[in-house]
Amino acid sequence: MKYLPRNVLISLVPLLTLIGAYAESAELATTLSSTPHKISNAHAWRSSQVIGQAVKNSGDETIGVVQDLLLDMKSGVVQAVVISSGGFLGIADTLSAVPVSALRFDVDAKAFKTKLTKEQLVKAPQFKTTTWPDFSDTAMLEAMRSYRNFIHDDTTDPDNSAQNDATLKQNAISPTSQGNSEKDIKITKDIRSSIIATELSFDAKNIKIITKDEHVFLRGVVENHSEHLVILNIAKNHVSANQLTDEISVKTK
Repeated sequence: MKYLPRNVLISLVPLLTLIGAYAESAELATTLSSTPHKISNAHAWRSSQVIGQAVKNSGDETIGVVQDLLLDMKSGVVQAVVISSGGFLGIADTLSAVPVSALRFDVDAKAFKTKLTKEQLVKAPQFKTTTWPDFSDTAMLEAMRSYRNFIHDDTTDPDNSAQNDATLKQNAISPTSQGNSEKDIKITKDIRSSIIATELSFDAKNIKIITKDEHVFLRGVVENHSEHLVILNIAKNHVSANQLTDEISVKTK
């Protein structure tokens, strides 16, 4: 399979609806300036101003350099920032795909800063510099979605996520636990496709679907009990009731 030039890597397939993706792209545009290392209210950036920038962690250690941007030309959203992370992780020639929300530009440091720890970064979708994946592949799209959810869960204020933390500990399942078997990937893909094709709220279409060993875990918040029931019925079209763990909650009015 031939891949597009890497100066700006472009995915021509529709991006799965991503929670806060448009906001993340807007944040990137307003955080960075039209001239490197200066903050302004610029709303457009040249990729050349982002590519090549250093990435540092909260301890001011350099963990890599921005190598590419993964764009969805249909929505205009930056799907992921590809950074070199091999040296920091001790894995030669390795690139990591992280969401835009994980990075902020620091004027004083003249670099992108991230709160990601080494343990969190190692869980990002990774690949070798000489073997780039097909970013339109279902498994890769789901991996990026799961990692974005993982970062969100892992950095949420404990006061607001005590219930989620308790659930994760109880089930020992996180978004990065998605199974890699052909069957697990297909189940997640089919349930996601059916949900997206149904008239549901934005939040409902973005619930977390994790399939491991053909057991499905559903997590997230929906608008009402009707949406909850619709999602459960969709899932039950693909797995039996004893293969389904329902952790969906309904918004309180």
